[in-house]
Amino acid sequence: MNPRIFLGILSAVVGLLAVINPQSSIEAIVILIGIGAIVNGINSILKVKRFSFSPYFERTVIIKNVAGILVGILAVILPFAFFNMIQKIVRIILYIQAVFLLLSAISEFILVSGTENSAPFLTEAVCSIFIAVLLFMLPADFGVRLVRAAGVLILISGIIFAFREWKSSPTEVEAEIIE
Repeated sequence: MNPRIFLGILSAVVGLLAVINPQSSIEAIVILIGIGAIVNGINSILKVKRFSFSPYFERTVIIKNVAGILVGILAVILPFAFFNMIQKIVRIILYIQAVFLLLSAISEFILVSGTENSAPFLTEAVCSIFIAVLLFMLPADFGVRLVRAAGVLILISGIIFAFREWKSSPTEVEAEIIE
């Protein structure tokens, strides 16, 4: 099977799951945000060593990113540890992540203002503020509606993608050479 057709089918299945069970999808999103925080923290720690900033700046960035890694680990572990209270824990973790993202963005604006090569850090700070505002604005039922709407879009786009790939894939025929 063409891997791109499989990708379209997989996207459609993920979209269908988000429509059928949005609460589990929200939990998965919290876990994915946690994984993203872990990866971002590790990436930023590795990236700060390449720039020639002051030792104070490096230490501050490392502390900030270690805190981000810890918040990410909590976001990944807590939903599994306290399965019965998952909805409340997910809401609390979303708020903790939002506060962390805001504090992280503020510290990043302060630390990189006026330094060279600060564009990646400023972009990260702006994205952090945007995500934090979204996390604060999401009431529980709005999140479910948003996930369902996204699920419908993913379902439709996955079906269309798989169908287009299937229609445009070349027909493979094995030829036998007779001498």
